[in-house]
Amino acid sequence: MINAVGRDIPEEILEMTGKEVFHGNNYFDGYVFQKASPSTKCVINSNGSKVIESIHEALVKCEIRDGMTLGFHHHFRDGDYIVNMVMKEVHEMGIKDITICASSLGKAHDPLVKYIEDGTITNTQSSGVRGKIGEAISNGKLKGLAIMRSHGGRVRAIETGEVHLDISFIGAPTCDDYGNCRGIGGKSNCGVLSYSMVDGDYADKVVAITDCLVPFPNF
Repeated sequence: MINAVGRDIPEEILEMTGKEVFHGNNYFDGYVFQKASPSTKCVINSNGSKVIESIHEALVKCEIRDGMTLGFHHHFRDGDYIVNMVMKEVHEMGIKDITICASSLGKAHDPLVKYIEDGTITNTQSSGVRGKIGEAISNGKLKGLAIMRSHGGRVRAIETGEVHLDISFIGAPTCDDYGNCRGIGGKSNCGVLSYSMVDGDYADKVVAITDCLVPFPNF
């Protein structure tokens, strides 16, 4: 189907995503949508701490299963290994058909290529895919779709429910044992955690990963 700027968009992509072609800048003016909301589990008898020992335990508690969408952010840029650590554990648990919805993916995430090749990761959604991940996608190794969005487009897609995050992982320079995160104060300061705010608000389950636990409240 031809869009408003003359590009021919494959019909099968429109069917797979449920999207319309681009109709012009003002096409959705006045469009009304209902914001999505996460499922929330009440915790009545808390032991006063949410700290657990490992990513594996976190995935078990979050009931990881095939076909889920996992959210990540990229505040640590080329120093980010959170995605690699999580996906290594997901792979070792035998989980398949995962969609990664990251604010961005770069050279630090080259180790994910093997998980793309074996079907652990079958779809990606990101503002950019650089390094070996970009090469793998360009060479047709990704079994599903690679969807590219701006940072604001990712936020809007999550808010509207177009993207549903089953579990999001927030790498934080500091965190207290109730899960309150800050982008400063630890060994890996990144300034702010704004890219992951929508993950914290809309994901069904949120896992904070830190190398610096601080006393409550972490503000």
